[in-house]
Amino acid sequence: MSDPIPFEPERFRHAAAHYLAGRAAYSPRLVRRVAQACNLDGSQRLLDLGCGPGQLSLAFAPWFADGLALDPEPEMLRIAAELGAGIAPNIAYRAGSSYDLSPEFGAFDLVVIGRAFHWMDRADTLQRLDQLIVPGGALALFATSQPDGDGTPWMAAYKSLLDEYSQADPARARRKADDWVGHQAVLRQSPFAALERISTIERRRVSVAALMLRPQSMSSLSRSHLGERLDELLGRLKPLLDAHARDGWLEEWVESTALIARR
Repeated sequence: MSDPIPFEPERFRHAAAHYLAGRAAYSPRLVRRVAQACNLDGSQRLLDLGCGPGQLSLAFAPWFADGLALDPEPEMLRIAAELGAGIAPNIAYRAGSSYDLSPEFGAFDLVVIGRAFHWMDRADTLQRLDQLIVPGGALALFATSQPDGDGTPWMAAYKSLLDEYSQADPARARRKADDWVGHQAVLRQSPFAALERISTIERRRVSVAALMLRPQSMSSLSRSHLGERLDELLGRLKPLLDAHARDGWLEEWVESTALIARR
């Protein structure tokens, strides 16, 4: 198995403020299908591990009796707690990472991880979760992406620019290396080797403003990594997007995916 990416608890310090607006949201339809697949009935307990600004714990809150949202970045946790305040009173927010998981957290029926599993020591995390997830419980990894063959005329050029400027990030290079082991292979070598994939593909409207924030929501393209080169990137992105936008809006295809892993 490939070595884990070194843990940097403040990696998303500058990206946190742009995450909710910049990243494509997880499909509510996908959340509902995962809840149904896991037989959630409002009596169970949730862990949102690496919760970021709290989209998943908020989306799943109606399906659980109570839950815990955990993240090592204070700014991410502050945003998550503000997002959930008054809307998800059954979710508690706590500073911590996968390296802090222990039996004192209690037991969970479902653990969700959104776009964060690659930042963890995956084998160690799965061993720890094996002690926390109840019999019959599950782990679900969430992601969003642009599906193959996306016909939007601006997407290829947009992604090419992001790739160009993110090359210098060692963590990104590690994940793109030939010896990087994918999540499915890691799960198949763990107690959670029974896998089920659920996905939805949707055509969405997205604003130029959101697409300008998207790179700033990525750690490899954030101000802390790029410095003044971020302004250069944004200066190249704006005319590209404006050339294809109508009244400040474009369309993109978004695939929301959940990889459910059980024992």
